[in-house]
Amino acid sequence: MAVNAVSVDASRPPVVRVTLSSPGTGNRLDEPLLAQLSAALTEAEATQGAQVLVLDAAGDAFCAGMALDELESVWRPRIEAVGELLARLTASPLVTVALVDGAALGGGVGLAAACDQVIAGPRAEFRMTEVLLGLLPATILPVVARRIGAHRAYGLALTAREVPGAEAVGLGLADATGGEDELRRVLRRLRAADPGALAALKSYYAELFPALPPEELVVEALGHRLADAQVHQRIAGLRNQGLIP
Repeated sequence: MAVNAVSVDASRPPVVRVTLSSPGTGNRLDEPLLAQLSAALTEAEATQGAQVLVLDAAGDAFCAGMALDELESVWRPRIEAVGELLARLTASPLVTVALVDGAALGGGVGLAAACDQVIAGPRAEFRMTEVLLGLLPATILPVVARRIGAHRAYGLALTAREVPGAEAVGLGLADATGGEDELRRVLRRLRAADPGALAALKSYYAELFPALPPEELVVEALGHRLADAQVHQRIAGLRNQGLIP
């Protein structure tokens, strides 16, 4: 499967590599990328012999977060699509490994955090940027908290500070640094394990630690913010300054 925003390489079983391929937008979570990434996950799960999905990205950014254009009319379906994607990653029978070698901002942090393993490349940087925009990380906060604990996740959301790869490992937001070399080591370890046991462990972990909040809670929290005209003015001002796409 080769598409504009996402590409899939299933040529090296049992690994399927899914690449966010929209560097011109910072691989932001807009409708084409969300739909194509969901389709790529479906394809990977249907690939015979697939056990591991590696998620990486082309360009300087891993993922610049949720697209902010046309928020007045499309925010709810867009938020629902992001939530569905994160839920699918956490529930997928495949072991998911995110290779982050660039900026993961806002929803991009959630995309990485929803994966079973996160490897930080030399350019990795994580930042929950929502409060800078006047928004809330309503969808991704529980996924990040599941990884690093509630108060640490809250602190990152509150301060919107940049977290480089090495610090991300210390926080638990990433599991290792080292880029492609570390990815190869992780894949060797996963290949040595029993596939059925890996799938069962992932399913059990998901039952023990649910990842996502009720959809109505997310919709209510973001709906309050997006009903405020000042939020839209703030986003427009940041866009006019060239600070966001």
